[in-house]
Amino acid sequence: MKKLNNKEEKDKEKKNKKKTFIVAGISVLTILSGTLAYFTTSTNFKNDFKSGLYQANVVETFVAPTNWTPGDTTAKEIKVTNNGSITMAVRAKYTEKWTSKDGTNLSLKDSNNNVASIINFNTGWTKDSDGYYYYGSKSSLTKLEPNQTSTSFISGVTFNSNIVADIKETKSADGKTVTYTSTGKGYDNATYTLTITIDTVQYNQAINVWN
Repeated sequence: MKKLNNKEEKDKEKKNKKKTFIVAGISVLTILSGTLAYFTTSTNFKNDFKSGLYQANVVETFVAPTNWTPGDTTAKEIKVTNNGSITMAVRAKYTEKWTSKDGTNLSLKDSNNNVASIINFNTGWTKDSDGYYYYGSKSSLTKLEPNQTSTSFISGVTFNSNIVADIKETKSADGKTVTYTSTGKGYDNATYTLTITIDTVQYNQAINVWN
């Protein structure tokens, strides 16, 4: 066997080193390519949320009288119908005002402490300390379900029969003729204004909104 000289031995060692480096490089590439390969999935879920219909229909049945006199009762109804799909709670309040012919705001009671107008409330509504009348009661509200109609808040208003006109008496010079004329300052020839406010709210939020 031929013995290699020093130069040949060095050349052979260099060739072996190059082969080693090449093999090592291939191993590194193999490892790197292995870390970049993986399994994956991606899934989307699309959901549509449709809100409910909130729709209240408030109907008043009332014909204003033009010749209202003490003792007369004028019918008046005001009801709420749930035309939507969300359960409701209902409450009501009112204000009233008397205005004389000459534009003076009159008391709701006359000089004899008679209530001038009497509001006829229906059962099923309960007055609370906050001044509202709740359908049911504030602590136990009556549910107004879809397609249901509430009872009327009131049934009518009565002009108290105890109220008297504010009349001025005038005599003729000879005293034979006496004329009685309205002063324009009393409840005769006056205007009574009743304003009713109806509130509704979705039933499951009433305790938060109305407290």
